[in-house]
Amino acid sequence: MFHHFIILHSDYSEGKRIAYHKCSKSIKDIDGVFLLMNELKKTHPHLSFGFHHILTEQESWASIKEYDMFFKDIFPVNSQETFIKLISEDDKISALDIANLIISKISCTHLKLQKLLYFFYCNHIKNKGYPPFPEKFLAWDYGPVIREVYDTYKVYGRNNIKYSEDDVTTIVKEEPFKLSVYSRFKKTPTYGDVLESLDETLIEYGNHSANRLVDITHQDRTPWDKTFQEGKGRNNEISVDLIKEYIDKTPV
Repeated sequence: MFHHFIILHSDYSEGKRIAYHKCSKSIKDIDGVFLLMNELKKTHPHLSFGFHHILTEQESWASIKEYDMFFKDIFPVNSQETFIKLISEDDKISALDIANLIISKISCTHLKLQKLLYFFYCNHIKNKGYPPFPEKFLAWDYGPVIREVYDTYKVYGRNNIKYSEDDVTTIVKEEPFKLSVYSRFKKTPTYGDVLESLDETLIEYGNHSANRLVDITHQDRTPWDKTFQEGKGRNNEISVDLIKEYIDKTPV
């Protein structure tokens, strides 16, 4: 018989349950798996983990699924390093996460979404002193743009982005996108900071038209204006330092 030791992480950022899987013929190996799980709980106290010990006659993951269909849709990982890397991704918030959160709160076009995302970014830096996500804004003709968000929502053109959510997934253009946006954010350390900055942003800018928001980003000496340079810097990255400098001089 084979012992299967499984550490299950149920709130993965890609919308999947993943598990660290160690197979052994000795029950003694359970100690090392418990040690790993305890370390994960210490380093990621906001994330949830579960432990399972299963006995089967084969060492394959398929034998586990045959034993219990609960494990049918779980993605198994045999490397501790890979598992830890994937777990660490749940600590991070992306620009696409924020965009998804925005459209769960307000109806808007893709153009307006990009501008609200930018003002949220500036507002969060002003309030908390650090960027809320690692992606960079590019200086496009209609203002600052996050490429990853553009690629996801460009299918809507000038129409309002359609949003719907059930208990498990957020649907974007009929395709599974992420786990429930709020359950996803509640597992991140910066959850409270993000919602505070976003609520302030939507109160201040949420009722403006997309064109009005574009006009604000296009004002003289703004980070977009300094980067775009009347087209010479089109598509260039708007640096965080430039945004911070502007925030220090002019309240967002």
